[in-house]
Amino acid sequence: MATNTEPQITRFTVFVPGDFPRHSYVRRVFRHRRTNELTDPEEQIVEALKQPGIIAQVVGPSKSGKTRAVQKCVGDHRLVTVAGSQLEPGVSIWSVVLRMLREPLTMELASSQEKKLGGELNIGGSFDITVASIDAEATAIAERIKKLESKVGVEVDPFQTAVAVLKESNKVLFLDDFHTIPDEAQSAVAAQLKAAAQFGVKICLAEVPHHSDSTISALPDLTGRVQKIEFQYWSREDLEQIAQLGFEKLGVVLSPAALDAFALESSGSPQLMQLICLNAAAFAKIEQPAQPMVNLQFGLPEIRTILLRAHGTVDRDRIFSILDQGPDERGNPRNRYPMIVLGEGDNYEIALAAIALSPPAATLSWNNGNDNILRRIDRICTDPLKKPAKGQVTRALEQMQTLAEKHMPRQPILEWSSATGLQILDPYFLFHLRWCEKYEKVRAALGE
Repeated sequence: MATNTEPQITRFTVFVPGDFPRHSYVRRVFRHRRTNELTDPEEQIVEALKQPGIIAQVVGPSKSGKTRAVQKCVGDHRLVTVAGSQLEPGVSIWSVVLRMLREPLTMELASSQEKKLGGELNIGGSFDITVASIDAEATAIAERIKKLESKVGVEVDPFQTAVAVLKESNKVLFLDDFHTIPDEAQSAVAAQLKAAAQFGVKICLAEVPHHSDSTISALPDLTGRVQKIEFQYWSREDLEQIAQLGFEKLGVVLSPAALDAFALESSGSPQLMQLICLNAAAFAKIEQPAQPMVNLQFGLPEIRTILLRAHGTVDRDRIFSILDQGPDERGNPRNRYPMIVLGEGDNYEIALAAIALSPPAATLSWNNGNDNILRRIDRICTDPLKKPAKGQVTRALEQMQTLAEKHMPRQPILEWSSATGLQILDPYFLFHLRWCEKYEKVRAALGE
């Protein structure tokens, strides 16, 4: 049982799936896939943000730690974070930025200063406006307003105001998932980002690899002004470091079997590893640092229980049900094939059962390598003469991609290409699929 030796450290502050993990953060380096040179993406973020007029673009798979790295490099207090999904048609990015900078106030300017300030902020006609509250880092703006005497209402251009406040407060505009901005608005947003960068605003974008060219496509003039910084899925060794650092803070040594299992099931996602470790600490009733150190020797039943606890907090049930059922049937019902445990299944169920098998894999080809979709289907289908053909399965995967894009347009789930094979783009979906009751039974019957 944990003792109350360090009240400021708890399992909730050590393992943090949804925020910056101060006690279990792991800094990574990658080998360049062409030069084999070791690169530090955090150093690249810092360097990019030092360059005038350059926009830093952090590119990596979903849930691969891009946002946490930006938080580490810049600091939460300096980030103004806007999600692309916030920019619905008619919503200005600069209005969102001003709201993100906290309390609104009505700016009233002295008539004696109207002309001067109007030149600085592009001031026009007269009415009340909403701008960011001025925090400690923007005292210069606050003092300027206090000195004004005769009061008249003025209009302030949100772009000019946001640029002024971002620069004076030395903040960084962080735009996440540019591709989720509606297509008709992307060019205008890209043009404004270019202009803001030229005025000296520090800007960082985060994007998934298959949408990393969205910004340039929206505005070709940004070519040469965007520095791409690439992240990769986490290795098992890197994921294990999260658990080792975190549990050490809690006075715990985790068994190698549990460490290996948790890293494997995290599918390259540090957020998922944080979630699993948080549930492991809860299962062991570790609330605060133990003294003296304790050894947690989880066996397979305990590991399964911990993973099922984590599964209960992964919200992918709706999209799983949609993909498992497939599109509405028209005409003749789908062919069904003999299938282990479930009796029989259609192309969608067989494809998902194959994806759910071990080891968890973010990438699977049809028949290349030792582990592929075809070999997994051979394990699932009990009659070698009665199983779906390649074309039937790949069409099902294409349909699942279409369904996922329709029902979860802002969170890519999977992608099938005859050239690159199957890509599972959401580690949380893969984790949900593996530990849902239906396909865990299939894995158990195969001895997994």
